[in-house]
Amino acid sequence: MAVPIPAAENNTDSPTSSGDELSGDEITAIIVFCVCWVVLVVFIYIVFKSTVKLVRHAEVMIVERWGKYRTTLKPGLHFLIPFVDKPRKVHWRYVQASADHHHINVKTSQTDRIDMREVVIDFGRQHVITKDTVSIDIDALVYYQITDPELAVFKIQNLPDAVELLTQTTLRNIIAQMTLDDTFSSRELINSQLKEKTILDAERWGITIKHVEIMNILPPSDIKRVMEEQIREERERRSTVITADGTRESAVIRSQGTRAEIVLSAEGEKTSNIQLAKGQAEARLLVARAEAAAIAALRTALQQGGARARATDYLVALRYIQRLKEAGDYKKTNLTLLPSASLDALG
Repeated sequence: MAVPIPAAENNTDSPTSSGDELSGDEITAIIVFCVCWVVLVVFIYIVFKSTVKLVRHAEVMIVERWGKYRTTLKPGLHFLIPFVDKPRKVHWRYVQASADHHHINVKTSQTDRIDMREVVIDFGRQHVITKDTVSIDIDALVYYQITDPELAVFKIQNLPDAVELLTQTTLRNIIAQMTLDDTFSSRELINSQLKEKTILDAERWGITIKHVEIMNILPPSDIKRVMEEQIREERERRSTVITADGTRESAVIRSQGTRAEIVLSAEGEKTSNIQLAKGQAEARLLVARAEAAAIAALRTALQQGGARARATDYLVALRYIQRLKEAGDYKKTNLTLLPSASLDALG
């Protein structure tokens, strides 16, 4: 059976709530403490960030003290006097173009670090006029490198804009002195002239323009059509010339072959005649030697037989008899020769 508890006992056992609650001053003190702690952390962070500077490789930092140039920080870890030394922020503008150059994005940034590497600027499609009054569009890239960061910061307000505008104006002046055909075949000449004409301003700004690359030269559509027709006609002309040269060289080679054949044939015939003449001479020499030997033998025989006749008389008489025999053959000749003594004997 439940026993009811008196109300007085309940009131005496429960703690008073006023002792556990914070007063307004205490809450204010806690809030002030937290705010001071946050401010202190932020202040420490700002001091640390403005004091400790880490410069990466291929970068430098221009430091000013009370607004005046103090030093140039090289790559590495550096410590500055907070609120006294301050890095100089520079304005950079980068132009980014799409592959078809229809969309060009211009990006600007504020930075306290200067990139010492070679920088490329694509300043998009430029409208220029050649010496023969032809309007063309040129896509070019400019490669430059900062050599003196102090001059690049204090001698020019916006270095990328200055380099771009200087290159554009100089490029227009160079193209204005060249014909349309020269612009297509003289890209190296354009690069060299551009470097020569911008070297003074580049040195004054503490930079070096490495080179300029002409990516595209876009003439108007009608000029492009005419140029394509000229290229086609030039190819046909070259084909005709090459064919004519081939025919001419073929005829020359053929004539040279004929001439060589004639020369070789003549040389062979000459050699053959020489050899034949040598053979005939040797044959006659052998015959003469044989006849001389026969005459000598006949002379010796006549002398040994005691005859008074000469060997030559004997040979002449022998040849005479042979001729008379041949003359008597009517099948070989119609003329008969007889000595006058024979005719006198016949009456």
